[in-house]
Formats: sequence, C-alpha cells, structure tokens
Amino acid sequence: MTERATSPYSAEFGDWLAGLRDWAGKSPDGATAWREVAGQGLLALPVPATAGGTGTGYEAACLALEAFAEERGRSGLPFAMAAQMWACQEPLLAFGTPGQHSRYLTPLIEGRVVGAFAATEYDSGSDLLSLQTRAERDADGRWRLNGSKTFVTNGPTADVFVILARTAEGSALSGLTAFLVPRGTPGLRIGKDIDKAALDGAQLGSLLLDDCTVDDKDQLGGTGCGFAVLMHAMRHERAFILAPVLGMMARALRRAVEHTRARAQFGQPLSTYDTIRQRLVRMHLSLTSAREVLYTTARAADEDSLDHGRSSLTKLHVSTEFNRFCHELPDVYGGYALLPETEAMTLMADAVASRYYSGTSDMQMKIISEGLGL
Repeated sequence: MTERATSPYSAEFGDWLAGLRDWAGKSPDGATAWREVAGQGLLALPVPATAGGTGTGYEAACLALEAFAEERGRSGLPFAMAAQMWACQEPLLAFGTPGQHSRYLTPLIEGRVVGAFAATEYDSGSDLLSLQTRAERDADGRWRLNGSKTFVTNGPTADVFVILARTAEGSALSGLTAFLVPRGTPGLRIGKDIDKAALDGAQLGSLLLDDCTVDDKDQLGGTGCGFAVLMHAMRHERAFILAPVLGMMARALRRAVEHTRARAQFGQPLSTYDTIRQRLVRMHLSLTSAREVLYTTARAADEDSLDHGRSSLTKLHVSTEFNRFCHELPDVYGGYALLPETEAMTLMADAVASRYYSGTSDMQMKIISEGLGL
C-alpha cells in the first residue's frame, strides 16, 4: 500500500480491500494464513508510517477485519489477529523503546512473529488487585517472574508475550509492571490450546511462570507502569476487538436472506411471511446499529479522541446487538439451524463469548456509569 492509501476512503484502499476479500474467501488455515494476511498489510494498517506501518488508521483496520471475517466465514483467525493488534502492537507502539520496536513491533506487523497479552489469572479477571503473578529482583538484579496466566489469546503459538506482574504491594496504579517475554525464555512454560465452544480458529492457552528470568530492558514502560500499559491496551481492545463480528453478522444476514428466498412453506417462499421478514429486519437493524457505533468510535480514535467510556460503550453495544442478532437467527432456519452448514450455532457461541472477553458486559456497564458520574 502506498502513501495514497493512507485514507480508508481512497480508491487505492478500496482496491486493496477488494483484494483482501478475494484472498480471504480462499485462504489457507493456521500459520500460513497468518503470514499471508500480514504480508498483505492488515496488521500494519493502524501503525503510523514512522513506526513501520502504513498509517491508514483505525477505521481502515476495522474495515479490513470486518471484510476478512465476512469472506473467511470463521471468526477465530480475525479475532486472534485483532487481539495482537490492540493488546500487543498498541502498547508497544505507545510504551516501547526504539530497541523494542525493532525487536518486536516490526516483526509483529510483518507477521514474522505472533504476540499475546497475558493478564488474566485463574482467580483474577476484572479484579486486578487480586493479581498473584509476581516479579521480584534476584541477587543479580534481574527480575524473576512467578505465577500463572490463563485465557491467553494466541498463547499456544505466540513468539512474544506481554505479561503483567506485580512488582510492589498496594494499588494497581503503581504496583504492576508489564514485561516482554519471548518464547523460550527459561522458566516460561506454555500450555496447550484450551478446548472451547466458540471462536473457532483462535487459540487460547495458559502460561506457567517458574522463576522466569528477564531484565530491565524487557520492561514495557518501566517499573510500575503496568496499569497504564493495561489500560492503553484495553482502551483499544474494547473499542475494536469486535470489528470481525460485523463481518460475521453481515455474512449470516446475507445467507439467511438467501435461505428465505429459496425455501418454501405452504407453497410460498419464507421471505413472503411477515414474521420472517420482521426477524430479518431486526437482524439488519442490529448490524446497522453495531456498525454505526463501532465506526464512529474508530473515527474518534483516528482523531486521537478515544476515551475509556467510549471504548466500553462500543464493546457493550456491539456485543449486545450481536446477541440480539443471534437470538433471531435460528428461527429463520427452524430445525435447520442445528445443521453445521447454516453456521447458526457457531455464531451463537461466538455471541455468548463476546459478552465476556476484554471485560464482561457488567464491567463495561460499571465503567460507563462511572463516566456518567454515578
């Protein structure tokens, strides 16, 4: 992509997006697909040109993730790539040193390595004060990390982890530090892919840290800056992690409309019955509403005016509309919804999952209410 494609409204970006759609419809699986789509520039879209990206922006990145998911028909890989973009690349861009940019950010956006963000623990999800993973200095002045992490997106295959650990007691505001830990670091044990009912194609894993030893140069943002790193990651992840969902909803709506036109009952196509039409209209309304909110948020981010309240509102709204959409979808198909080829049950599982990752819907409500002064 060239300088002329720095706007998501440019003709060149439109041509690039069409090419991505064409590729996604026949793309391979696994690591090959990751490298190929990264090679087309998807991971570089929100990264400024000065940092090695294309500088096309957040709106462009969301358009690309939506298109990729719609044509691919499986949510896992677009979700996994989005998780890297918002929770690894964004913090590295904001807090990383030039050396860390060279070592990690550039390979990440080029698809040569995969990144994972590790904050969640078995007994601490939203409750950061109960985070148990600790980093303590040893006699040689190095940091030794001990603890465990779970639900780490990209965990089983990641080449580098952003790991949040406690370096001091007390408030999360000053007691947490983020560390960049490469795969193969002594003391880092990576668990297997966690079996799950949703997000087919995305790998989630666990980490065990047993005297995992790193240096000061591996800190992201410095000692005590872990909370700032986390909040920066969450501000972007909550805003944009559901961009691929828009593509999955668009695909499902298109296929549902085609089904109602092709299938007849009582001598008439399903599409002629008002109850079916109303379901499809409500699905269209959910998709349209979700798109409007997410892309308004993306444009705000492109103007450097994205705040936590807006991010939480976006996450809450899109996940809510996704679930409403999926509440209607099975009744368009009737019993056929149970067949894999309709993709209805898969999409419903993805909708349920969307209420929990990057902070539960209840947590988003809490953040939004605090922004209202409640």
